[in-house]
Amino acid sequence: MRLALGERSGVSSRLDAIKRSKEEQHMGKRRMRWLLLGVSVAAVAVAAALAASAYGGSKSSGIIIDGTTGTVVNIDPANEYDYDSFAVDLNIFQGLYGFPNGATLKPVLATGCSHSTDLKTWTCQLRHGVKFSNGDPMTSADVKYSFDRVVKIKGDQGIYTLLSDLKSTTVKGKYTVIFHLKSPFSVWPYILSTNAGYVVDKTDFPADKILANTDTAHMIGTGPYVLTKFTPSQQAVFTVNKNYWGPAPKNGGLIINYFSKSSTMKLALQQGSIDMAFQTFTPTELTAMGKQKSLVVHSGHGVVIRYLVFNVKRPPFNNLNVRKAIAYLMPRQTIASRVYHGAVAPLYSMVPKGLPGQTDAYKAVYGAKPNVAKAKAAMKAAGVKTPLKITLWWTPSHYGDASADEYAEIQRALNASGLFKVTLKSAEWAQYSGALGKVYGAFQLGWFPDYPDADDYTVSFYQTGSFYNNGYSSKKMDGLIAKERGAKTTASRYSYLKKMQVLGAKTLPTIPYWQGNMIAVSKSSVKGIDSTLDAAYYMRFWLISK
Repeated sequence: MRLALGERSGVSSRLDAIKRSKEEQHMGKRRMRWLLLGVSVAAVAVAAALAASAYGGSKSSGIIIDGTTGTVVNIDPANEYDYDSFAVDLNIFQGLYGFPNGATLKPVLATGCSHSTDLKTWTCQLRHGVKFSNGDPMTSADVKYSFDRVVKIKGDQGIYTLLSDLKSTTVKGKYTVIFHLKSPFSVWPYILSTNAGYVVDKTDFPADKILANTDTAHMIGTGPYVLTKFTPSQQAVFTVNKNYWGPAPKNGGLIINYFSKSSTMKLALQQGSIDMAFQTFTPTELTAMGKQKSLVVHSGHGVVIRYLVFNVKRPPFNNLNVRKAIAYLMPRQTIASRVYHGAVAPLYSMVPKGLPGQTDAYKAVYGAKPNVAKAKAAMKAAGVKTPLKITLWWTPSHYGDASADEYAEIQRALNASGLFKVTLKSAEWAQYSGALGKVYGAFQLGWFPDYPDADDYTVSFYQTGSFYNNGYSSKKMDGLIAKERGAKTTASRYSYLKKMQVLGAKTLPTIPYWQGNMIAVSKSSVKGIDSTLDAAYYMRFWLISK
């Protein structure tokens, strides 16, 4: 049947549910500092002027200049699995499905897909007349090549894991693609919307290796922009794709400037060197900018989460009762109020509130507030001497400057119980991301959705062989995942999702503790930002103007 029709399609009903409701993290490499202290305001102004000249325009050309403290790791979709790299990819590549103008999944490079009764075969019809930015026509051969490439390369960032259920991809003519899956998969179109499903030109991307970030001449996609220049840790410059098949962007181009400090980015915004900034200001900076008449703080539905990960094979975190004691002591309310000034909310599930199928599993198991008495009972059951010395790892810049205060509060809460003696250690993202699952026993991570569905917030963390390789494996959990993805009604799918969340809370490979909103700050003259702040967590620059 067609994707959008029928109650028996878990996806179709899921789309209706999204209409009614609405890390972040992933692996990466450390960005180098620009001029040691970050991008200076003067440097940003010079870069913007040069970029405007490259577009053949000036300040009146409508070029959007964005700022971010993010770190681009890999632009090539075959190895891109962090939000800051995704923010670049989103402008130049597209999938068969996507979220072009809201949180509702829609066909993009496809006109639609149908599935077999057993949900193991998905047949997609491609949109006719689509060209890559170099003028090459997009055909089914490019789609097959793109999927085969991700699976073959198996990049170290782990994006290929999203295609773990893909058995093979075949084509029928120029405009039909058939995906053969290993098991029933009711939400497959959501996978087609991720960068694992982005379509690249088969003549520009090598089949067996990752394209370098600076090789912009071959970074060819079908999206609204063309990446014309990328300077690591400094700037990404985009021009409008003259061969774009869809509506033209509402601006004359895009520049993304990368800052090492949010304070420098804040100054650039206040002085007018950039038009807007997305990712990441401190709560104090947001409060201050909210009082300035020349600036607007935009806030949208929040589906970004922060959580603590345990390597369940590494002592002492291989002891479930030790993990339970930490879960009983997690100071969610204190972090939300004292560190983030109420800008985030306590989270009691790996699935953020607002997504259908969510349940507060951790609240049900461990309570809404810290419980020292139950933590002591858990440590007694663990059979360890207290205070137990443990090390918690966090990363200083990747998730924003507030991370230091965040983990200081966790350290304070655990130490105050008398059950733990916590040492905090940190590392910049290059070292940090490379050590996950290898060196650290307990570590900070965050998550931005691959797609706005509870499936992405459960399977990604709980399935055997998860991307952060923390040793967690549960046959019961894997069985629930298989049933959820094979469910033929929305009600049954949500039922399995809730069971997965409860099992995750009881077995504790992770402890979630807050969810936050999607926040951007802009000059008052910038329009369209509010229309792109939704549960899909896409910053759709093509909808923004000034």
